Amino acid sequence: MEPITLCGLVSVMFGLWVEFEPAVKAVVKAICRSTFFTEVIPHSPVQKPVNVNRMPICLAKTSHY
Repeated sequence: MEPITLCGLVSVMFGLWVEFEPAVKAVVKAICRSTFFTEVIPHSPVQKPVNVNRMPICLAKTSHY
């Protein structure tokens, strides 16, 4: 494609996104809050980081050769 055509396409897509962003976000929020979505897709619990008891080997070295 011509560079001018690509620039025009990017401009049009940006304009459409700015125009329809609130509607798209509302639809996505409605879908994510629906009971069908929450029942079909199981949400995994948030994993907590494991405490590191030992220092990693790369940090334990006194000098790097």
